[in-house]
Amino acid sequence: MKIKEVNFYYFNAPFHSPIITPKVQMTHRKALIVEFITDKNQSYFGECNAFETNWYDKETIYSVKSILEDLARNIKGVIFNSFADWEPYLNQLESFPAARCTAVMAIYQMYHQLPSFTVEYGATASGLTKSQLQTLQTTQPPRIKLKWSNHLNEDIRKLDTHLKHNYYLALDANESLTISDLEKVEQVTSQNIIYIEEPFKSLSLLNEVDLNNYPPIAVDEKALNEEAIISIIEHYPIEVVVIKPFRVGGIDKAQQLIQTVHQHQVKVVVGGMYEYGLSRYFTALLAKEGDYPGDITPDGYYFKEDFTQGIGKLKEGLIHFNPPMINKTQLIPYE
Repeated sequence: MKIKEVNFYYFNAPFHSPIITPKVQMTHRKALIVEFITDKNQSYFGECNAFETNWYDKETIYSVKSILEDLARNIKGVIFNSFADWEPYLNQLESFPAARCTAVMAIYQMYHQLPSFTVEYGATASGLTKSQLQTLQTTQPPRIKLKWSNHLNEDIRKLDTHLKHNYYLALDANESLTISDLEKVEQVTSQNIIYIEEPFKSLSLLNEVDLNNYPPIAVDEKALNEEAIISIIEHYPIEVVVIKPFRVGGIDKAQQLIQTVHQHQVKVVVGGMYEYGLSRYFTALLAKEGDYPGDITPDGYYFKEDFTQGIGKLKEGLIHFNPPMINKTQLIPYE
């Protein structure tokens, strides 16, 4: 096949409840969407997980768009008979993992039959508003990841009081804690905390704490690539690695990393980034290979609107995914 055209769009929907983390507050999620059109007029889409600003990662939707515009100029008219034929062009994106992930999401679909499947539901609660608490009561996720805040113990008590189903609890600190902050976890005894994500900005602080008194420690933001992950595993007491496809360069890179981490006897969680249905499908596809439920939410959990409405239907704690169908009329051309 040949690539005839590459188009860019965006989608910008409000969250049901604002996202509040130690680093940012968000009311909307703007996403960049890329479309590859072949000489047979087939369209393949990729969703970018970067944000408008660099609050979470150095790549933004604007830098990704610029990189992919350069890629588009190089690939138009080129024949690609297999995924491997893309390797020389994808290699040029090695330093831009979010851009590579966006492109690979579309390219992967050209050569793979996308399956239907079922995966466990892993919710993330941020700020724990009444709306979020009601959603958790209704949907009963098997895993809840709670964003760290000054109201951590109060939030956990709310969960204990209002939720009647059994669930695993994970805590996400986003590199925001001091050692004294971490000691607050010892006061939390009501739930089985399966891991704490990124408690410290510096991993060296882990060597100053008796981790026997705490749940397993997970790396997230620092899990950049295979070299970084293996170095961390070998030098620090890390028991869980959160692998996010957009950070490591896409679904193919993530699949390789999951195998590598498991070979080192370390557990894997697949992370998402407040995604719309297209990206959520691929995160869920990878999450099947994880050891705990990933950041996989059902249709409508974060947003009322989506350009792939109906992706991920919840039933009894499991989410059922079918291959995503894009409603192109909902996408806004990105000039």
